[in-house]
Amino acid sequence: MATGSRKKYWSVSIYIAVAYAIGIHLLQKYRQHRKPRRLRIPLCLWNASLAIFSTFATIRFGEEFLYAVTTRPFKHSICYSISPESPASFWACAFAISKVAELGDTFFVVMRKKPLIFLHWYHHAVVLVYSWNSACELTAAGRWFIFMNYFVHSFMYTYYTFTAYGIRMPRIISIGLTTLQTMQMLIGVVISVVVLQMKLSNVRCQQSMENLALCFAIYASFAVLFMRFFYDSYIRPRKSKEMAVTEAKQKQKKAE
Repeated sequence: MATGSRKKYWSVSIYIAVAYAIGIHLLQKYRQHRKPRRLRIPLCLWNASLAIFSTFATIRFGEEFLYAVTTRPFKHSICYSISPESPASFWACAFAISKVAELGDTFFVVMRKKPLIFLHWYHHAVVLVYSWNSACELTAAGRWFIFMNYFVHSFMYTYYTFTAYGIRMPRIISIGLTTLQTMQMLIGVVISVVVLQMKLSNVRCQQSMENLALCFAIYASFAVLFMRFFYDSYIRPRKSKEMAVTEAKQKQKKAE
């Protein structure tokens, strides 16, 4: 797709994200007094499909990523984008499109009446918009962001496939996954700071200041939210968790 077309259509992602955020909350309200759906087989197939896609994409996109980070200076990997004619550009495009498909995760959360936390839907909506904006300008640092996301998702969706099938996974695996996700966000923050330093030093870096500001804001917010999630899930005292659950149930009853 030509650069002009990318610049013309990337803003569509904003409308999709807004429609998604409104739609899932309306669906949640609609499902409020209805029984949860199990959807075991569809959920298994959904997660398995995304796991296979993410794993294959990690391998294919990883070839260019590893070549860039092992044969050239670090500066090159965050300042010079991938060639639009390389196989990696196809997987970069597939990455942006996959962010629309992944919105389907939330459908299963709502239909099964599982907790719909802010981190979940905020993450899906914001990543969609940022991915399309970055694809529009061929953001060089996107090489890192795309590879990290594909890599983490290959493990994450594999884990979700097993749990959806009813297989209980060791707690250490869920802790490891959350740690991996948190590290991904922290690395994103570091890369955005390094790119900013280079641009302020008049080093040519293919990333606009607007995209860079958005990048830092998103990764910083994700880092905070994932660290909070890690604390609440694995460190927070059990009594505090039980009190929080009780308070949430009381609020839900009042709302009903």
